[in-house]
Amino acid sequence: MQCTRVTASREQLLDPLTPEWSRIAAEPLKMAATPLANQPSEYIKASRDEKQIGKVRSLDVQAAHNGSDIFFRLTWEDATQDVQITDTTMFTDGCGILIPLHATAVGGADPPIDEMGSKDAPVNAWFWRADFKDVPRNTIAHGLGSTQFTERCAVRTKSAWGAGTWTVVFTRPLAVPDQQEETVQLAAGASVKIGFAVWEGSNGERAGVKSFSKEWRELVLDA
Repeated sequence: MQCTRVTASREQLLDPLTPEWSRIAAEPLKMAATPLANQPSEYIKASRDEKQIGKVRSLDVQAAHNGSDIFFRLTWEDATQDVQITDTTMFTDGCGILIPLHATAVGGADPPIDEMGSKDAPVNAWFWRADFKDVPRNTIAHGLGSTQFTERCAVRTKSAWGAGTWTVVFTRPLAVPDQQEETVQLAAGASVKIGFAVWEGSNGERAGVKSFSKEWRELVLDA
């Protein structure tokens, strides 16, 4: 997956509907249901049918950077705009980006993407939810059931829904040196592993119940 270098400003590319995005290639990703066997909740394991979760099965991703900030534009079809929790089965739509917190050593194993990393290989996730009012969350995890929000979040988002489609843009400075242990550090010319997740609120999806990209992709940032 290519992260294209552009000259556009942060404010331009933060707009999910700006024409600037038409110049950046989109990569379609196949999404799959998160395995019920990997859910930390015994209630979820007993009450859900794996065939009925992971409703979103296709996600288009665009990636760009301008030398100082990185941008991701996520687009997926969703017939319902779910922006609030209404009862025990109706939740909010959401999406997220997952990156290993630290670079994997040559010959070393990548963190397990379907288990939110491990004790020795943590992951960093940027999380947007429709009821957050475009105030995203930064999280770190060391395995199933260990996800924690950080107090500070350098990520910004802007979202739009229309004609049965969500479009969400994430942006963040490439490097956040004062959060070395809380968020991944990026750089032009480098590459990182990356994964994605989507929650369909009308399908009762929340927490570990979601669609996700089953394998890490390599994201290459143009120099």
